[in-house]
This record gives sequence, C-alpha cells and structure tokens, in this order.
Amino acid sequence: MTSILPHSEYSVMAHALSDDDAGRQILEIFVRNKVQASGTLRRIHFFDVRDGDFQRGINSAVANRWIAVHHRDRYRYILTEEGYAAGRQTGATYVSTAVSAVSG
Repeated sequence: MTSILPHSEYSVMAHALSDDDAGRQILEIFVRNKVQASGTLRRIHFFDVRDGDFQRGINSAVANRWIAVHHRDRYRYILTEEGYAAGRQTGATYVSTAVSAVSG
C-alpha cells in the first residue's frame, strides 16, 4: 500500500533567483576561479549554476556588461573590465564575510 504525503512534505522547490541574482551568480564563478579582466571560462565551469538560472544569468551578466559571449564559441564567456570591477567588490564582500564568520 502506498501512502500519499501532503504536498508540503514531499515537494521542496528551490528558491527562484531574480535575473540580477542569477547574473551575480555567474559573476561569482569568475571570482571563485580568480579570472582577470579579458579572461575566459567555458560552460563546464558553471556546473554549479542551476540550469534554469544559467541562461538568465548569462543574459543578465551580458546586459550589465560584466561578461561577453565569445563571438565564435557560444560556450566561452569573457570577463569584461566592468565585470572584473564588480567581481572585486562582490569578492571583497564575500571574503570579509567568510573571515568574520570563521573568526567569530
């Protein structure tokens, strides 16, 4: 006999990211990999990004001029100067938060 569980007990939906948050998630991958301005990453580096958020994140990061898509290889992404600057701000906040969490 199969028991039927109430919806809230068996189904947990992931929190949907806004387009801007998805773009920041893409930018964080560049920061995590210590990519310099004009550096590139391939699609495989974004494995941690949920498929549903990936394309929205790429589109948002391109719209914010943080990254550019390589003109011949759509699976290669280039970090721009603006993206590098934004990533340094994000990365500095991430590092200071992590250090305070460890030391506290």
